[in-house]
Amino acid sequence: MRNFTMLAILIATLSIGNVFGQSTTTRTQPKGSLTSGTIDSQFDYLYAISRTQDGFEHVRRANLELIRKNVADSIRALTREITALKAKEDGQQAAVSAMTDSLALVREELQTAEQEKDSFSFIGISLKKATYSLIMWGIVLLLAAALAIYVYRFNQSHVVTRDTKKAIADLQDEFDQHRKRAMEKEQKLKRQLQDEINKRL
Repeated sequence: MRNFTMLAILIATLSIGNVFGQSTTTRTQPKGSLTSGTIDSQFDYLYAISRTQDGFEHVRRANLELIRKNVADSIRALTREITALKAKEDGQQAAVSAMTDSLALVREELQTAEQEKDSFSFIGISLKKATYSLIMWGIVLLLAAALAIYVYRFNQSHVVTRDTKKAIADLQDEFDQHRKRAMEKEQKLKRQLQDEINKRL
């Protein structure tokens, strides 16, 4: 009878130890999705739905593959956006070149006009040289303002392209770090599992 009591106490102690020894935490149902939202919010949701046991996060392979696909889709979208911005930048560069050529042509015309007589006919109207110069300088200033606007827009598209490339690089680095951490966790779990199997053998 005494042996039976000791055996029952031993079994109860081991059962309680197993219950308290497990560190699997129960979480409330997280908000978010793996199919919508930003990449950061998707990673946050992935961590929220993963299971923690013995200090390690267990992530379903299907969820990890879905995140990888979403990151790849984001990179493709950003690449398309960079291509579109590059095409826009090329168009703006061509417009700036055309405006520069046009400005140079106007300046040549102005120099030619300054060498002519003090009074001459312009568009069928007799004008003095000072009036003609004023008109031409107005055109030059308008063209210069248009050129400045195009240069400003060209520089702005450069900034957007640089920021987009930086965002892609940061996103790739973040994904690589996450993949490395996931592989390290998986390898550690495999080693622990093998150690437990070895102990039981």
